[in-house]
Amino acid sequence: MFKLNIVTAEQTVYEGEVEMLVVPTVDGEIGILTNHHPLVTKLGPGAIRLVKADKSEEKLFTSGGFLEVNKNQAILLADVVENVEEIQAEEAKEARLKAQEQRKSTTDEVEREKLDEEIRMQMMRERLSQVAEYSKRK
Repeated sequence: MFKLNIVTAEQTVYEGEVEMLVVPTVDGEIGILTNHHPLVTKLGPGAIRLVKADKSEEKLFTSGGFLEVNKNQAILLADVVENVEEIQAEEAKEARLKAQEQRKSTTDEVEREKLDEEIRMQMMRERLSQVAEYSKRK
């Protein structure tokens, strides 16, 4: 077990002991267990998976941020964190379509890159919401 804090600019999203943490980094997913070697890494958009002491799991979405692991303590600083089960697939789809339309008419390269990132983030939110909905039906 190790201590995990998940924090955004607005709030502490999670604080407690976990057995395992899986996070999306910019280079792929990594898993963190007790006594993990010290680490600082940049997060990419995707699913955060927590395995708690009682073996229950919680899935969250992050748009990105940073993770620091040291001495059985992990601190995840994120831009956005949402419970996957609370994401509305239709809302994410509408946001993605809006960003795609805006991208078509944008000539500024910096703006295009921001819109590309928004499109990727909304696609991930949409996908995670659909997976959560499918899992509920089983």
